[in-house]
Amino acid sequence: MTEEMSFESVLKNPIYKNRELLYVLNPPTGLLHRTEQKNELIMELAPILMSAGVSCIFVYGNPGTGKTSLVLGLSEKLGHEAKRSKLQFDRLYVNCSENRTETTILIDLLSQLNPDKEYPRLGWNRAKAIEEFNKELDKRNSNILIVLDEVDYVLRESGDDILYRLSRINEAGSKSKVSTIIISNDIRVSNYIKPRTQSAFGRVKIIFTPYNAEELEDILRDRVNLALKPNVCTDAVMKKIAEIEATRGGDARRALELLDACAKITMARGGSKITLDVVSEADANLENNSILNTVASLTKHQKILYLTMLKNQKKVMIGGDVYKEYCEQCKQYNIEPLTERMVRTFFVNFNDLGLIKAEVGWLPSANKKIRKITFNLEKALFKKAEKLLRDTI
Repeated sequence: MTEEMSFESVLKNPIYKNRELLYVLNPPTGLLHRTEQKNELIMELAPILMSAGVSCIFVYGNPGTGKTSLVLGLSEKLGHEAKRSKLQFDRLYVNCSENRTETTILIDLLSQLNPDKEYPRLGWNRAKAIEEFNKELDKRNSNILIVLDEVDYVLRESGDDILYRLSRINEAGSKSKVSTIIISNDIRVSNYIKPRTQSAFGRVKIIFTPYNAEELEDILRDRVNLALKPNVCTDAVMKKIAEIEATRGGDARRALELLDACAKITMARGGSKITLDVVSEADANLENNSILNTVASLTKHQKILYLTMLKNQKKVMIGGDVYKEYCEQCKQYNIEPLTERMVRTFFVNFNDLGLIKAEVGWLPSANKKIRKITFNLEKALFKKAEKLLRDTI
């Protein structure tokens, strides 16, 4: 029988000391195992303090490898140093998973440069956004660092126009000096960049390799000391979590989420020490929740496409057939379907997100290449995902 909990009992828990420090981007103890990347970034960014725009810096690596944490931490330090040197400096950050076109990115940048002015999220075309952005740069006469995070979203969906513009912006004679860092979770992101842009953008590449098990264990131990009470988590638990996540891509964020999930299960059961058997249970729960959260974050057309595949009863689906079914599904929602080319990029995205398994192979009978799509979801999760999609489209 499950024991009833209360907020009072949770607050008296013997597990957490300061849970917030589990997830803080830049912990007070510093970012571990990223000295090489930190030194590279400092060398590349230092010319900003001499009022010189730096080459476009391309930072990429798997999720949870410290890219955003290190870039934002160093940009903050750069701001402090610029202030000490009485240098005009602006730090701008855009998450491209939320701003996926050149126009919305420029409007977001304008809103940060001039927070007292209201900029419309809708209604402006690209030319208007570009004109206003250039005007603002001329007015400021500043050293501006632009960070575009998760840039793979905009490259896949809208192309590389924003990167080309930023790579040429200092040549246009603006009074401000603009430096750009782009961050990508997709190491194949250069496939989405045209040769004209590649020639000027991303000459400086800083790679964040996945953390190995030993490095993840160090990170976990550091956060345990900061966030949990003494003797709550054993070395054996940290080692097991580190080994699990090292085999999945070395994502420190996922390792910390798993540790947090273990702590919450222990707390719910009235325990004071995380045990090894809790790790597997917490891992299974997180895996299911992660997939549903990913499905919930899809765009409307992506949701319709994913629902189309969930409703398909075949074990192996063919990309072209799925597209036809997707078009039929769009009619039911009174929505104009996207092009087959765009839907093919969604298949690639779904595969990268772990929502499907998609492989391109040769079909001898048709003498052409086809995309074979399969699911590996549990039956219970299958039904939950389908209900979530029907409720949110």
